[in-house]
Amino acid sequence: MKQLIFTVIISVLIFGCQKEEKDSANQQSTPMMDPQVKQKTSSSTISISDDVLMEIDPAIKSYSDGLKTSLTKHDADQSLTNKSELVEAYVRFADYMQYESTVSPMKGKYRKALSLYRKALELDLGNSKIVAEIAQIEDIYRSMGRPIPAD
Repeated sequence: MKQLIFTVIISVLIFGCQKEEKDSANQQSTPMMDPQVKQKTSSSTISISDDVLMEIDPAIKSYSDGLKTSLTKHDADQSLTNKSELVEAYVRFADYMQYESTVSPMKGKYRKALSLYRKALELDLGNSKIVAEIAQIEDIYRSMGRPIPAD
């Protein structure tokens, strides 16, 4: 009788674990992306518009507007002051996305922050804070077992 109970318990555990493994494999193969996120077929990267993000987190509008203002000023006059202000606008927006935004990681929180940090780094190559933030987000992607976005 004890052997029969032991065999039943072991069988349930074995078959139960196999089902979980199949379920988790299916979850990994099906990305859980928001339907409003558009895929670019040419480069297989995902583009997330500020408008889509603002629907989720309306506070993003002020950061987006501030960045647009800084971009316009920098385009008109590429002085060191305007360049510094533009870098700060990118970093402020990226910091907000990474640390405060209510946008979920699956809907583009880290992707947007990473993109903004990378643009800031293009303008200020020696900025150790930006380099550290990029490394942190890349580590988050690695820890989730997901590829690091190229955009």
